[in-house]
Amino acid sequence: SSAVSDDLTSGVTQIYSTFEAFAALKEDGSVVTWGYGGNQYSPGGGGDSSAVADNLTSGVTQIYSTYYYNAFAAVKGDGSVVTWGSNYNGGDSSAVSDDLTSGVTQIYSTAGAFAALKTDGSVVTWGNPSHGGDRQVWRKGQGASGEDEAYADMSGDLSSEVTQIYSTEGAFAALKSDGSVVTWGMGDLEDGGWGPGGWTVGAQYFNGTSCSCPPKRTTE
Repeated sequence: SSAVSDDLTSGVTQIYSTFEAFAALKEDGSVVTWGYGGNQYSPGGGGDSSAVADNLTSGVTQIYSTYYYNAFAAVKGDGSVVTWGSNYNGGDSSAVSDDLTSGVTQIYSTAGAFAALKTDGSVVTWGNPSHGGDRQVWRKGQGASGEDEAYADMSGDLSSEVTQIYSTEGAFAALKSDGSVVTWGMGDLEDGGWGPGGWTVGAQYFNGTSCSCPPKRTTE
């Protein structure tokens, strides 16, 4: 942290982290970052916030991170969001920037994506699609050529009435005001995943009964 040592001598109230970077929130609402900042092979790193530095000088109230993939998201007092770090894994929110200018109350994360809950009960997501960044349900390795496959878009169910969001490494679950649950991200890894039980189980929509999901693709 030698490059930012002068900014860390006082006033820090909270420190947040990714796998390889830190972000310090100061009492004046400014943010100081250090650590891995990306390279030519993996652009964007949470330790380098220079691209959004002007937006991190004041007003920040909370910071969130996609821990494993080095991205941060800061919520400001006006409900807007500032993101930086690994572009593909949540550091680049330009595709949904119009939805992040106000009204955000809380942000949740998986290993590579963010989900923002807004005051109107809607959810905005960005980051790695198969980690929940596009509000779709994904199956790992189930595409025609063995690629990950998206087979259900949950956007319509996340447009209102969401009260809380929960997450695993690869999926989100949203609780709605009527007691139903909407889930999305990487699911269906019972044939092997990234740890005991895979990353998540059965990303789909429940409204009292389990949904009818397409069968898994099988190979001879």
